[in-house]
Amino acid sequence: MVKIQQLPSGQLIITIPKVLADYEGLEKGMEIEFKKHEFGFLLELRKEERGEK
Repeated sequence: MVKIQQLPSGQLIITIPKVLADYEGLEKGMEIEFKKHEFGFLLELRKEERGEK
């Protein structure tokens, strides 16, 4: 389950399960781009962050 949490500073962060992160090769500090879709949002991984230019 993906969760949206709020830091004491008011900033919102998204938390995803480690299993999903491992499956997609996500690492701490990577950037994910949100794109609006008719039924919600699409997430696009910034491949440059993984050294895959």
